[in-house]
Amino acid sequence: LAQAFCIVGRRAASCVMCLAHSMESSIAAESLGAVQLHPQFVQKAHLRVHAHEASDFGMLGRWCMLAGFSAEQIDESGMKLMLKTVKMLRLCDYSSEDIVCMLAHAAVYAARTLAVCGPQMSAREAGNTAVLLIYLAQSYTQDETCPIRVWHQHLFRGYCSVSDLDGVVLKLMSFQRYVLRVESGRLSELLQELAEAKDYRAPELVGVPCASVGGCDSRCAPARRSLRGKVQGWLRV
Repeated sequence: LAQAFCIVGRRAASCVMCLAHSMESSIAAESLGAVQLHPQFVQKAHLRVHAHEASDFGMLGRWCMLAGFSAEQIDESGMKLMLKTVKMLRLCDYSSEDIVCMLAHAAVYAARTLAVCGPQMSAREAGNTAVLLIYLAQSYTQDETCPIRVWHQHLFRGYCSVSDLDGVVLKLMSFQRYVLRVESGRLSELLQELAEAKDYRAPELVGVPCASVGGCDSRCAPARRSLRGKVQGWLRV
Protein backbone atom coordinates (compact mmCIF):
# COMPACT_ATOMS: atom_id res chain seq x y z
CA LEU A 1 0.00 0.00 0.00
CA ALA A 2 2.84 2.39 0.88
CA GLN A 3 4.51 1.60 -2.44
CA ALA A 4 1.25 2.34 -4.25
CA PHE A 5 0.99 5.75 -2.55
CA CYS A 6 4.59 6.53 -3.56
CA ILE A 7 3.80 5.68 -7.19
CA VAL A 8 0.66 7.85 -7.12
CA GLY A 9 2.64 10.68 -5.49
CA ARG A 10 5.36 10.57 -8.14
CA ARG A 11 2.77 10.57 -10.92
CA ALA A 12 0.96 13.52 -9.34
CA ALA A 13 4.22 15.45 -9.06
CA SER A 14 5.01 14.62 -12.68
CA CYS A 15 1.59 15.87 -13.78
CA VAL A 16 2.09 19.13 -11.88
CA MET A 17 5.48 19.64 -13.54
CA CYS A 18 4.02 18.90 -16.98
CA LEU A 19 1.17 21.36 -16.33
CA ALA A 20 3.63 24.06 -15.23
CA HIS A 21 5.78 23.47 -18.31
CA SER A 22 2.69 23.64 -20.52
CA MET A 23 1.65 26.95 -18.95
CA GLU A 24 5.15 28.39 -19.41
CA SER A 25 5.16 27.29 -23.08
CA SER A 26 1.73 28.85 -23.60
CA ILE A 27 2.85 32.16 -22.06
CA ALA A 28 6.01 32.14 -24.20
CA ALA A 29 3.97 31.40 -27.33
CA GLU A 30 1.63 34.29 -26.55
CA SER A 31 4.55 36.70 -26.07
CA LEU A 32 6.19 35.52 -29.30
CA GLY A 33 2.91 35.72 -31.15
CA ALA A 34 2.84 39.45 -30.37
CA VAL A 35 5.80 39.94 -32.71
CA GLN A 36 4.48 40.46 -36.22
CA LEU A 37 6.78 40.24 -39.20
CA HIS A 38 6.13 41.86 -42.56
CA PRO A 39 4.01 39.43 -44.63
CA GLN A 40 6.69 39.14 -47.30
CA PHE A 41 9.19 37.98 -44.68
CA VAL A 42 6.68 35.35 -43.56
CA GLN A 43 5.99 34.15 -47.11
CA LYS A 44 9.64 34.19 -48.17
CA ALA A 45 11.20 32.65 -45.07
CA HIS A 46 13.60 30.72 -47.32
CA LEU A 47 15.53 33.98 -47.82
CA ARG A 48 16.74 33.61 -44.25
CA VAL A 49 19.75 31.81 -45.75
CA HIS A 50 20.98 35.30 -46.72
CA ALA A 51 20.95 36.51 -43.11
CA HIS A 52 24.39 36.97 -41.61
CA GLU A 53 23.13 36.22 -38.09
CA ALA A 54 20.05 34.34 -36.96
CA SER A 55 18.43 37.49 -35.53
CA ASP A 56 18.76 39.63 -38.66
CA PHE A 57 15.83 38.18 -40.62
CA GLY A 58 13.20 38.63 -37.91
CA MET A 59 14.56 42.05 -36.98
CA LEU A 60 14.26 43.33 -40.56
CA GLY A 61 10.87 41.67 -40.97
CA ARG A 62 9.61 43.60 -37.97
CA TRP A 63 11.34 46.79 -39.12
CA CYS A 64 9.52 46.73 -42.47
CA MET A 65 6.23 46.50 -40.58
CA LEU A 66 7.12 49.40 -38.29
CA ALA A 67 8.34 51.48 -41.24
CA GLY A 68 5.02 51.03 -43.03
CA PHE A 69 6.11 49.35 -46.27
CA SER A 70 3.26 47.62 -48.08
CA ALA A 71 3.40 44.01 -49.27
CA GLU A 72 3.83 45.25 -52.85
CA GLN A 73 6.81 47.41 -51.91
CA ILE A 74 8.91 44.56 -50.49
CA ASP A 75 10.18 41.89 -52.88
CA GLU A 76 12.98 39.32 -52.85
CA SER A 77 15.63 41.65 -54.24
CA GLY A 78 14.77 44.32 -51.68
CA MET A 79 14.88 41.80 -48.84
CA LYS A 80 18.27 40.52 -49.99
CA LEU A 81 19.58 44.09 -50.24
CA MET A 82 18.45 44.89 -46.69
CA LEU A 83 19.97 41.67 -45.35
CA LYS A 84 23.20 42.52 -47.16
CA THR A 85 23.13 45.97 -45.59
CA VAL A 86 22.91 44.57 -42.07
CA LYS A 87 25.67 42.09 -42.94
CA MET A 88 27.91 44.96 -44.07
CA LEU A 89 27.24 46.82 -40.82
CA ARG A 90 28.12 43.74 -38.79
CA LEU A 91 31.32 43.24 -40.79
CA CYS A 92 32.19 46.84 -39.95
CA ASP A 93 32.00 45.85 -36.27
CA TYR A 94 28.82 47.70 -35.37
CA SER A 95 27.17 46.01 -32.40
CA SER A 96 23.63 44.63 -32.41
CA GLU A 97 22.59 47.53 -30.18
CA ASP A 98 24.01 50.02 -32.68
CA ILE A 99 22.15 48.37 -35.55
CA VAL A 100 18.87 48.29 -33.61
CA CYS A 101 19.32 52.01 -32.87
CA MET A 102 19.90 52.72 -36.58
CA LEU A 103 16.80 50.77 -37.57
CA ALA A 104 14.67 52.52 -34.94
CA HIS A 105 15.58 55.93 -36.37
CA ALA A 106 15.24 54.68 -39.95
CA ALA A 107 11.70 53.43 -39.24
CA VAL A 108 10.63 56.99 -38.43
CA TYR A 109 12.42 58.34 -41.50
CA ALA A 110 10.68 55.71 -43.65
CA ALA A 111 7.23 56.66 -42.33
CA ARG A 112 7.87 60.30 -43.20
CA THR A 113 9.17 59.36 -46.66
CA LEU A 114 6.24 57.07 -47.42
CA ALA A 115 3.84 59.81 -46.38
CA VAL A 116 5.24 61.94 -49.19
CA CYS A 117 5.81 59.46 -52.02
CA GLY A 118 4.76 56.04 -50.76
CA PRO A 119 1.93 55.18 -53.20
CA GLN A 120 4.12 55.88 -56.25
CA MET A 121 7.13 53.94 -54.95
CA SER A 122 7.95 50.66 -56.71
CA ALA A 123 9.45 47.64 -54.96
CA ARG A 124 12.91 48.42 -56.34
CA GLU A 125 12.69 52.03 -55.23
CA ALA A 126 11.42 50.98 -51.81
CA GLY A 127 14.33 48.59 -51.28
CA ASN A 128 16.92 51.19 -52.26
CA THR A 129 15.16 53.84 -50.18
CA ALA A 130 15.10 51.57 -47.14
CA VAL A 131 18.86 51.06 -47.33
CA LEU A 132 19.59 54.76 -47.76
CA LEU A 133 17.38 55.61 -44.79
CA ILE A 134 19.46 53.19 -42.72
CA TYR A 135 22.51 55.07 -44.02
CA LEU A 136 20.96 58.34 -42.82
CA ALA A 137 20.28 56.81 -39.41
CA GLN A 138 23.85 55.51 -39.22
CA SER A 139 25.18 58.96 -40.06
CA TYR A 140 23.12 60.55 -37.29
CA THR A 141 23.52 57.97 -34.50
CA GLN A 142 27.13 56.83 -34.86
CA ASP A 143 30.35 58.67 -34.04
CA GLU A 144 32.29 56.68 -36.64
CA THR A 145 30.39 56.08 -39.85
CA CYS A 146 30.94 54.29 -43.12
CA PRO A 147 31.18 56.96 -45.86
CA ILE A 148 28.65 56.92 -48.67
CA ARG A 149 31.30 55.58 -51.05
CA VAL A 150 31.53 52.41 -48.93
CA TRP A 151 27.77 51.91 -49.19
CA HIS A 152 27.97 52.55 -52.91
CA GLN A 153 30.78 50.06 -53.43
CA HIS A 154 29.13 47.21 -51.53
CA LEU A 155 25.42 47.87 -52.11
CA PHE A 156 24.80 50.15 -55.10
CA ARG A 157 27.71 49.52 -57.47
CA GLY A 158 26.33 49.02 -60.96
CA TYR A 159 23.04 50.73 -60.09
CA CYS A 160 24.05 54.40 -59.93
CA SER A 161 27.01 56.69 -59.39
CA VAL A 162 28.15 58.07 -56.04
CA SER A 163 27.00 61.57 -57.05
CA ASP A 164 23.55 60.22 -57.90
CA LEU A 165 23.46 58.51 -54.50
CA ASP A 166 24.38 61.81 -52.81
CA GLY A 167 21.48 63.48 -54.58
CA VAL A 168 19.01 60.86 -53.39
CA VAL A 169 20.30 61.15 -49.82
CA LEU A 170 19.74 64.92 -49.88
CA LYS A 171 16.22 64.37 -51.23
CA LEU A 172 15.46 61.89 -48.42
CA MET A 173 16.78 64.40 -45.90
CA SER A 174 14.40 67.01 -47.28
CA PHE A 175 11.51 64.62 -46.56
CA GLN A 176 12.69 64.71 -42.91
CA ARG A 177 12.80 68.52 -43.10
CA TYR A 178 16.50 68.05 -42.33
CA VAL A 179 15.67 66.96 -38.77
CA LEU A 180 17.01 63.48 -37.99
CA ARG A 181 16.29 63.49 -34.26
CA VAL A 182 13.50 61.13 -33.14
CA GLU A 183 11.23 61.94 -30.20
CA SER A 184 12.46 60.01 -27.15
CA GLY A 185 9.15 58.29 -26.35
CA ARG A 186 8.71 57.01 -29.88
CA LEU A 187 12.36 55.97 -30.01
CA SER A 188 11.99 53.92 -26.83
CA GLU A 189 8.96 52.12 -28.28
CA LEU A 190 10.79 51.27 -31.49
CA LEU A 191 13.91 50.10 -29.67
CA GLN A 192 11.80 47.72 -27.58
CA GLU A 193 9.90 46.42 -30.61
CA LEU A 194 13.08 45.74 -32.57
CA ALA A 195 14.87 44.21 -29.59
CA GLU A 196 11.98 41.76 -29.13
CA ALA A 197 12.02 40.93 -32.84
CA LYS A 198 15.78 40.42 -32.74
CA ASP A 199 15.30 37.63 -30.17
CA TYR A 200 12.21 36.21 -31.88
CA ARG A 201 12.25 32.73 -33.39
CA ALA A 202 9.10 32.69 -35.52
CA PRO A 203 7.39 29.32 -36.16
CA GLU A 204 7.69 29.93 -39.89
CA LEU A 205 11.48 30.25 -39.53
CA VAL A 206 12.02 27.04 -37.57
CA GLY A 207 14.30 24.75 -39.54
CA VAL A 208 15.23 27.44 -42.07
CA PRO A 209 19.01 27.93 -41.95
CA CYS A 210 20.75 31.28 -42.01
CA ALA A 211 24.13 32.15 -43.44
CA SER A 212 25.84 31.93 -40.08
CA VAL A 213 23.99 31.29 -36.83
CA GLY A 214 25.52 33.30 -34.00
CA GLY A 215 28.02 35.19 -36.15
CA CYS A 216 30.61 34.74 -38.86
CA ASP A 217 32.29 31.45 -39.47
CA SER A 218 35.99 31.15 -40.15
CA ARG A 219 35.50 31.27 -43.91
CA CYS A 220 34.31 34.87 -43.90
CA ALA A 221 36.97 36.10 -41.47
CA PRO A 222 39.42 37.19 -44.23
CA ALA A 223 36.67 39.15 -45.98
CA ARG A 224 35.62 40.68 -42.68
CA ARG A 225 39.17 41.74 -41.86
CA SER A 226 39.63 43.13 -45.38
CA LEU A 227 36.42 45.17 -45.26
CA ARG A 228 37.16 46.42 -41.74
CA GLY A 229 40.66 47.45 -42.80
CA LYS A 230 39.35 49.36 -45.81
CA VAL A 231 36.69 51.12 -43.74
CA GLN A 232 39.18 52.09 -41.05
CA GLY A 233 41.43 53.46 -43.78
CA TRP A 234 38.60 55.53 -45.22
CA LEU A 235 37.70 56.83 -41.78
CA ARG A 236 41.23 58.17 -41.36
CA VAL A 237 41.06 60.07 -44.63
